[in-house]
Amino acid sequence: MASKASSWLLIALLPALMGMRDPFAPPVDLCHTSQLAQWHYRGSISHAHRRIGLIKDSEGKWLRVEPGMSFVTGWHLVAITEADMTIDTGEGCDPARWTWIKEGEKNESMDKPVALPAGTVSSGRKERLAGGG
Repeated sequence: MASKASSWLLIALLPALMGMRDPFAPPVDLCHTSQLAQWHYRGSISHAHRRIGLIKDSEGKWLRVEPGMSFVTGWHLVAITEADMTIDTGEGCDPARWTWIKEGEKNESMDKPVALPAGTVSSGRKERLAGGG
């Protein structure tokens, strides 16, 4: 009877001893492809030849990213345009390349020139008005 119990124990532990994964556990997502739909490209800012993308990650945190950067997920940012952002997900990942389309509406009202009082000079800094406190 003891030999039957030890045989069953050996059979039950054999997959664990051989390094086989639990067939009922979900597979490990090394490429983090399940998160791709949870990230959102919201737009970009450009100055001269530099473009910075604004994205919201799967945890709701805002990130500023530039081409050439790598994410904690292992993704590598390839390109940013006004309309979209493209990443490489990594070697052996499916899909190998992913593109997010910019979400939201274009809001140019934030970039309209501000009317300044007469006698002020706009240099990109706050200027003290003559006679002001």
